[in-house]
Amino acid sequence: MPSSDSNDMDLVGSGAGLSSTTEHDPEVIPGNSEFGNRYNRAYKLKVLRESDACTKSGDLGLYLRRMGLTHASLTGFRKQRAAGTLDAPKPADKKRAEKSPASPVQVRRLMDLERENRKLRRHLEQAEAIIEIQKKVSRLLEISMEDPEIPVTRKSS
Repeated sequence: MPSSDSNDMDLVGSGAGLSSTTEHDPEVIPGNSEFGNRYNRAYKLKVLRESDACTKSGDLGLYLRRMGLTHASLTGFRKQRAAGTLDAPKPADKKRAEKSPASPVQVRRLMDLERENRKLRRHLEQAEAIIEIQKKVSRLLEISMEDPEIPVTRKSS
């Protein structure tokens, strides 16, 4: 009775059930995943270097279990290396402007000023609305806004 290893080799050797290596999934971008970069570049290169050193049968599986990786992860790392994304220098990360740590007093002062700013903006909007209404009323009543002296008649008692 032939061993199962020879049957497996026949399937692998014939390419049954395997897609050609020239076809690429258009949805997959080497170096990126839907979860972001889970492993850093140095770690991936270390894993690739050490996995390439596994030459005996079963060494690779043992190594992957020890590292807590799946074969799919290793395959992804290999694709990234083949695409050249691991060899290229890592692009500079966008650095946030470093802010000096603000003291609680400064934070409170800033919040108070922002609150006052919002309050003054509301008052300004109200004042502008009132002025617009006054302009419309004066046009309706045909009162000139420029002539401040309007004769006032008083009843004398």
